[in-house]
Amino acid sequence: MSIGAIDPRIRARRIEVKRSEGRRRLRRLGVAAGAGAVVAGLVGVAMTPVLDVDRVAVAGAAHSGADAVAAATGIDLGAPMVTADLGAAAARVARLPWVQTVDVRRRWPGTVVVEVVERTPVAAVPAAGQSPSGSSSGAYGWTLLDAEGRQLAVEIAPAPEVVRVETEPRPPELGAVVADRARPVLAFAATVPPALAGRLVALRPGPNGGVRGTVALRDGSSARVDFGRPEQVQAKWVALLTVLDGVEPAGLTRIDVRVPSAPVLTRG
Repeated sequence: MSIGAIDPRIRARRIEVKRSEGRRRLRRLGVAAGAGAVVAGLVGVAMTPVLDVDRVAVAGAAHSGADAVAAATGIDLGAPMVTADLGAAAARVARLPWVQTVDVRRRWPGTVVVEVVERTPVAAVPAAGQSPSGSSSGAYGWTLLDAEGRQLAVEIAPAPEVVRVETEPRPPELGAVVADRARPVLAFAATVPPALAGRLVALRPGPNGGVRGTVALRDGSSARVDFGRPEQVQAKWVALLTVLDGVEPAGLTRIDVRVPSAPVLTRG
């Protein structure tokens, strides 16, 4: 063998190595092309009517209304499912007055599900402004509030379990939160026991952050109640119920349960 000549076996080995490298490159290109085709196919399918929003299904919106909640999502029927902004939809629904929590999710192939938990009204304050009949300004109904003071709706006559809070009439701002002397009363109203439904006529703000109210007595008359500050709440309700059920109502004008273990009664 002359100097500089390459052994045929070495030459053959080099050729085989290059051929193997070429085959590997071709396989990698094939895999990449296949993956790209799959992705492109999925994107194409996702952007076709096959995976469009066909329905916005709403649950739990007894007061808000299913149509109003669906509209608040801002999700249009026929829009691509994959690009529907569920976070923004939930944020818009959460601004509706009655909505406490909301969950928005996709249910393939074409439904957006909106589940709402609504707030519970515990009190009502006099509403002021233009009445539904078109009469002049003044008190014309009651604004329902939850325990946090969020204004939910305006009704002519609240349900019996909703405590009426006697304050100056105010223009309703549905979805806004009241931030005045009525706030301590709202927290108190949220604790009213079922046994007092229909017997607690009203609550009102008292001096020094306290709460006062009016209750109906067994003989058809009424008495004022001084609860004091919203502390020892359950003990005060028990004291009031004990008086209402066990004390002769004739002539009773005032019940003081600021010290719940020793109620003070005033007659005459």
